[in-house]
Amino acid sequence: MRKKTFLLSILCAVFSSLSSCSDNYPGTMDDPQPDAVITIVTDLNSAVSVPNGIYDLEVYAHGSQDSLLIVTAGAKSGSLLLQATIWNTLYVRGISVTDGKVALTCRTKEAGATYEIKAAYLRQVQTQRNLITGGDLSMLSQVEKNGGKYYDEDGKAGDCFEICSRNGMNLARLRLYNDPGNAGNYPSKKMFAGIQDEANILALAQRAQAAGMEIELTFHYSDYWTNGGEQYKPAAWKNYSQEQLHEAMYTYTRDFLNKMVAQGTAPQYVSLGNEIQAGILFGKAESIDKVNGYCSDMNNLASLLAQGAKAVREVCPNAKIIIHLTTGATIDLGTYQWFFTAMKNNNLDYDIIGASYYPFYGNMTIETVYGWAQTLVKQFDKDFLFMEVGFAWNPVLEDGTIGQIANNDPYPDMTPEAQRAFLQSLTEQIQAGSGRILGFIYWDPIYIAAPNCGWAASEKNVTGNSTIFDFEGEMLPVWDVYRYNN
Repeated sequence: MRKKTFLLSILCAVFSSLSSCSDNYPGTMDDPQPDAVITIVTDLNSAVSVPNGIYDLEVYAHGSQDSLLIVTAGAKSGSLLLQATIWNTLYVRGISVTDGKVALTCRTKEAGATYEIKAAYLRQVQTQRNLITGGDLSMLSQVEKNGGKYYDEDGKAGDCFEICSRNGMNLARLRLYNDPGNAGNYPSKKMFAGIQDEANILALAQRAQAAGMEIELTFHYSDYWTNGGEQYKPAAWKNYSQEQLHEAMYTYTRDFLNKMVAQGTAPQYVSLGNEIQAGILFGKAESIDKVNGYCSDMNNLASLLAQGAKAVREVCPNAKIIIHLTTGATIDLGTYQWFFTAMKNNNLDYDIIGASYYPFYGNMTIETVYGWAQTLVKQFDKDFLFMEVGFAWNPVLEDGTIGQIANNDPYPDMTPEAQRAFLQSLTEQIQAGSGRILGFIYWDPIYIAAPNCGWAASEKNVTGNSTIFDFEGEMLPVWDVYRYNN
């Protein structure tokens, strides 16, 4: 029998002193504005009458260890991984009320799990808040053409976009390469022909939109994978002067965005490059400045990025521009502050600081990375998005060898349950914040162990143990985070 106890004395009727509540219950929101509507909730399985507007719901709970508490409010939902001895906060954000009431439900996912509610309330807010729960679907065509299948929550094979969307993935990240798989050029020839080129990304964008998902478009500005150590120029740009590179950044970005717009799939988010803390368009790692390991001409980098930003503003004025770096043992808060200070000094036009975060790279906890994300938001007055998040659910790949993510340190476990707990904890941290940390995009959620699906042509798949489908394409427990948080 579920236990629900409401000790509402800690919430005074007029909420004249919400700060006293904060002393007792961690994670409470800031004191409300004097004209904010506060409604105490005494039954989380009822319809609550409130004035029309936008609301956030807070629920203070604990219960059966590692059971999932799920609360819905209208069309919105939130979840909390319960702990037996610690009170934590479940948030449901951005609840739209248009008919004077909001329907609430509360339950645990696990049958027989118990929980206790200490208090719950609705607070009227000014801004609609929608959590990004995304995934990178760029390699889907390679899996599909080689016979890989995806199975829904009922074990039935189906379309990957439809399965993802129906289960809460609300954004598809799509990565674009200039000329991948060209046998006449290196390193382009290491990539799969027809995968992540213009035609393929345009087709995937149509499928994403048809499934009701937003689109995040990443320009790699390369024929090959790019990251902090490799940012190969496209072969067609190899001998360009600096002036020609600036022009190419603008025209290439403009022209492809025009194609996206023409087919009715204008992206909501655009990333100028991928993990660019070392710069872009420079070649192999040996070309990075030997002194500090980073781009040696930040003014030139900013001017290149400005050309891409100019194209985005002209063609997709409603899109948010992302500048994406990674994290690691040597790429920490200081790196981000150094980089974005240089961008600020050069007046770069962008909206969102993007970051890759894998515990394996840098041995960093959620609390550490979330803490410096908050610092960056405050320092640079920009929103923040976890552009890549990954966690291994199995110690080895399907063939028994070690994958790209060899461990999840500082998190010791490599199980499906640990993967769910990690992403759930990250989501709870994001939901507890001010709303300027927008959410996460998982990488690579769908690149399962199908034949001929390596990280490059003639290479093995090193991400099959960190997807959110298992080796056979069945949904893993981590999907709970998508289903019950929006």
